[in-house]
Amino acid sequence: MIRIIQYILFGTFLLNSTNGFSQSTNTVELNIQFYDQGICYPMEISSKYPSSQHLKTKTILQSSAYYSTLYAEVISKDTADLKPQSNHELQASSMQFNPELTYELIVYKYNGFDRSEPEAMVIKISKLKNDTQLIIPFKKGDFDLQEMEFFKELETNSPPKFKSIEDKEIKNKLKLDSTAYFSNGSIKANYYIVADNFPLYFVKEFDSINRNSYAQGLSLLTNYNLKLEQPYKTIWEDSGNTKYGYWEYFENGKRIKHELWASAMSHQYIWYSSGILKSSMEFGRTNNTAKYTYYLENGLIKEQSIKVDKTRQYIIKSNIYSSNGTLIQINTFKSLDGYTKHDLYKREIFYPSGKIKMEEILEGSYNIKYFNEDGTTKSK
Repeated sequence: MIRIIQYILFGTFLLNSTNGFSQSTNTVELNIQFYDQGICYPMEISSKYPSSQHLKTKTILQSSAYYSTLYAEVISKDTADLKPQSNHELQASSMQFNPELTYELIVYKYNGFDRSEPEAMVIKISKLKNDTQLIIPFKKGDFDLQEMEFFKELETNSPPKFKSIEDKEIKNKLKLDSTAYFSNGSIKANYYIVADNFPLYFVKEFDSINRNSYAQGLSLLTNYNLKLEQPYKTIWEDSGNTKYGYWEYFENGKRIKHELWASAMSHQYIWYSSGILKSSMEFGRTNNTAKYTYYLENGLIKEQSIKVDKTRQYIIKSNIYSSNGTLIQINTFKSLDGYTKHDLYKREIFYPSGKIKMEEILEGSYNIKYFNEDGTTKSK
């Protein structure tokens, strides 16, 4: 019996050592943008990844588009975590590989609601020595990564630069279905057909004066709730409920906001004109905000909502900084929905060193504490 236990312990140690080694050798990053018919589809980490990450076939990414969707799987010889990430500013995704191993990245495209026979694009990945970037215009077939048109190796510690391939611009290949106009005769919106015999369109909406200010994304132009008096509302009557997948907003040709929709909005990202992230939001099923973070243009967090563990409640922390960017005060509010502030229940003041100076509890039995800079309690 003792010998059996020894074998089990040794086997467990060997398995953990192997997994630990494989995880530590995933050092090369592949950054990817996905396109279909000339339209960019930002990918999110698949909900199936946590349960498949230690399997040979890992379900890793998925698009949030409606009706026509993309999924990405990776077939690998080890069980290492590929550490997938979504970069919403770049509309790209990334994952990490072992440069000594060979992988297959399989992108599946589903058209319609029949999920039994997807089209597949198989990309062989081998000898990946440096961080790289890749733009994938979906095309059925087998490919080698290094031979693909939009494959590019990155310099050491350099971020991906997808805009650097503008000389090989991927153009919208969708068929223009119709155009709407403003009363002054300028174009209000173009509608492109995404799927035959299904009312899903790629829509590009323009500002009435400045054509370099516009919004674009996917829209389902009918509403299937037959209980309504007008069951087929147009995008002009109920535009919020027709959005699917990603929507992006531009001012003077520069993207300032990015939203992800699944009937209701699920994510929203807004940028300062400088390109610095201004806010990020995650929404609940009824479009109530479940989580958000506001940033100052210097990158410091201005305000954020935080879900209280194992409850349905939230707190909102509002930070106050000095002119040189030093945190001097945090006001903490209660919130039922993660968005609306209710009672202020805690106030904290800090020394310039970042150490707590005063903590004031305004909820229940009022309490206030003062601290020395070494953390010890200070008498009033």
